[in-house]
Amino acid sequence: MNYEVADGVAVLRLARGEANALSPEMRAGLAAALSRAAEDAEVRAVVLTGAGGTFSSGVDLAEYDGPLAPPWLDVLTQRIETHSKPVIAALEGSALGAAFELALACHARVARAGSRVALPEVGLGMMPSGGSTQRLPRLLGAQAALEFLLTGRSVAVEEPRLAKLFAEVTTEAPLEAALSIARRFAQAPDFARVWQIERGFSDPAAYRRAVTEVAARIDTRDSAEADIVRCVEAAQLLPYAQGLQFEAATFEARLTRADARAARHLYAAERRAGVWLEAQQGTARQIKTVVLVGSDPVLPELAVHALDNDRRVAILAAGPAGEAMTARARAVYEGAVARKRMTEAERDARLAQLSHGGDPAVLMAADLVLDGGGGDVGGYPVRKGAVWCLVSGRDRAASRRAQLGQGVPVLALRAYRPAHVRPLVELAVPETADPDAVMTVRQYFAGADRCVVRSADRPGMLGHRLMGAVQRAALALMRAGAPAEAVEAAARRFGFARGPLELVEVDGIGVTVARLRRIFGGVPELALLDARADAVAAGKTPGQGFYASHGQVLVPDPGLADWVGAWREGQRDLPDLPDVPLDVALHAAILAETGRMLEDGTAARASDIDLCMVRGYGFDATRGGPILVADADGLLRYLRAMKALMPLAPALWTPPVELEEMVKYGRRFFGTGPRP
Repeated sequence: MNYEVADGVAVLRLARGEANALSPEMRAGLAAALSRAAEDAEVRAVVLTGAGGTFSSGVDLAEYDGPLAPPWLDVLTQRIETHSKPVIAALEGSALGAAFELALACHARVARAGSRVALPEVGLGMMPSGGSTQRLPRLLGAQAALEFLLTGRSVAVEEPRLAKLFAEVTTEAPLEAALSIARRFAQAPDFARVWQIERGFSDPAAYRRAVTEVAARIDTRDSAEADIVRCVEAAQLLPYAQGLQFEAATFEARLTRADARAARHLYAAERRAGVWLEAQQGTARQIKTVVLVGSDPVLPELAVHALDNDRRVAILAAGPAGEAMTARARAVYEGAVARKRMTEAERDARLAQLSHGGDPAVLMAADLVLDGGGGDVGGYPVRKGAVWCLVSGRDRAASRRAQLGQGVPVLALRAYRPAHVRPLVELAVPETADPDAVMTVRQYFAGADRCVVRSADRPGMLGHRLMGAVQRAALALMRAGAPAEAVEAAARRFGFARGPLELVEVDGIGVTVARLRRIFGGVPELALLDARADAVAAGKTPGQGFYASHGQVLVPDPGLADWVGAWREGQRDLPDLPDVPLDVALHAAILAETGRMLEDGTAARASDIDLCMVRGYGFDATRGGPILVADADGLLRYLRAMKALMPLAPALWTPPVELEEMVKYGRRFFGTGPRP
C-alpha cells in the first residue's frame, strides 16, 4: 500500500504484484492509510487508485474457505464512506468484486475509458459482502442494479446504464481527473455519502415492480440470486444501516454453504487449468481457417463452434458425405432460429463461412485441421505452420504423424459432446510436442469460451480413463451380485447425470469394449461386458447395451436381471459383494484411479479431475466434483472401502501409495495436501 500526498490530496495506491489483489495485508494497509489520511492535517481529500495500470482484482478466492481475516470489506467500505474527508476512486484496467465495492463506497468515481468493472460473486454461488446490494440501488435504481448484480459479467465503464456511477470517464490516465475532483470536493462545505443519495428510489412503484419481476424469474428461493434480490429489496424497505446488516448476515449464511464452496472450487480449478508450461516456450498462432477431415459425428459440432467464433470452416468431404455434415451443422442453426436464440440473418452470416468439397488443396488455407478419422492422408498438402489435431483421442496419432511427415505437428484432443455446447476440451500433450502447436490449439479453444484441460499423451487421456474406472466398478459390482439398476441409481445419487451403464448404451457396447481394453487391458470385470456384447451382436437384447431402446428414449431392460443371473451361474469363483454402499464403491474407484493418474503423470492436478467430471460428464456442479466431495467426507472412509472392495477387482480398487500416505498424515487433495 503506497501513501503519498500531492497538494493536499493523499493518494492511496493499491500496489501488489498479483493484480493488486486485496490480501489481508493489503486490507490492513488500506485501513491504516485511511486512518493516517484522516489524522493528517495537511490532507484535505483522498484518492484511491491502483498501481500498474489496474485497480484491483479483488479478494483471493482461497480466503473464503477459511476464517475471513480482518479488516473485512464491510468494515473497509464503511470506513471509506464515513471518512471525514472526501475519497475519490480512480479506476483503470479492472475493478472486480471486492475492489469495485471499495470504489462504490467512495464519494465519487473517475474511470479510464476501456476499464471494466464486475461483481462476479453470483457466479460462484455467493453474493457481495461490501455493501453493494445497498449502494448500487441508491445510485442506479433496482432494475439496473439487479441486472449488474445478477449477471456477474464484467462491464465496460462506458456502458450507459452505469453512467450515474462515474463523475467522469476519461481517455487519459484517471489520476489527474480524480485529483481535480478531490480538490473541488475539499473546498465544498460538504459532500454526499452514498447513504444520502436516493435517486434510485425516486419511483418507488417502479422499484418494487422491478424487484417483483426479477424475483419471479428466479427458479429457486434458496440461491445466491434470490439472496441478492432480497437484499436489493431490503435497500428500499430498511434503514441504510439495517440494510447493510441484512446483507452481512445473508453473506455469512451463504458463505459456508457447500454449493458456494463447490462453485469457488470449480472457478479456481478452471483458472489453474489455464496455467500451461508451454506458455513460457511457445507462441499461439492465430486461427482464421479451420478444415475438417473425416466423418466423426463430433465434426459438425466443432464446425458450429468455429463458426460461432467467426472462423472460416471448410469440410474436406465431397458429395453426400460433405452434404450430410453441412446439413447437421445447418440443423443446429435452424434450431437456434426456431428457439429465437438467433435471427435468420445471423444464421445466414455464419453459414456463409462454411463450405465443403473433396479437393485436398483446401488444406493449404488451413490454420488448424480437425481430424475425425478416415483414410490415409499421406501426400496431402498442408500449409506450413498449420496444426493437425485428432478430435477423438490419441489412438491414431502415431499413424497420422507417419503419414504427414515431420513438418506437420500432430496433437490429439477430446471435445466433449455436444461440442458446440459442452465447455470442456482435453488436450493430450506428448513430451516432444511443439510448444507453439500446443499453445495454438489451447488458445484457439480457450479463447472461444472453452476450458482446456491438459492430459499426458496416454491411453484414455483423462475423461475416458476416469469414466472407464467407473464402468469397470459397475461391472465388478454386478459380477459380484449387485443389481444393475441399483448400480445406476447409486451413480445418479452420487452426482452423475447418467449412470455408467447408460453411457455404454450411448457410446455403443462395441466402442466401449474396445476402449476399455485399449486403456486397461484384459481385466476380469470386462468378461461380463464381453458376454453382453455377444448377446447384443446376436440380437438377444432389446437395446445396444444394458438398456432397452424406444427411439431416442432409454428404458430399463426388463430381462437384464435374469440375463446377468444366468451369466453369473456359468462363472466360477465369483467374489462376494462386500458391505460397502454402492455409491461409495463407485466413488472409491474414481479416487483410486485419480491417485494412479496423479502418480503416473496423466493428470497434472486433482482439480482437473473434478473439471472433467463436472464440465464433461455432467456431475452435479453444486457438489464441486468427486474429489472435492471426498475431501469433505474424509479420505479414510474411501481408503477403507477400497480395501474391502479389492477382492472384486484388485487392479481397480488397490489403494495408490500416495493416497495411503495422505490418509496417514491427515492430508487432503485441496487445502493441506501438496497437490492443488
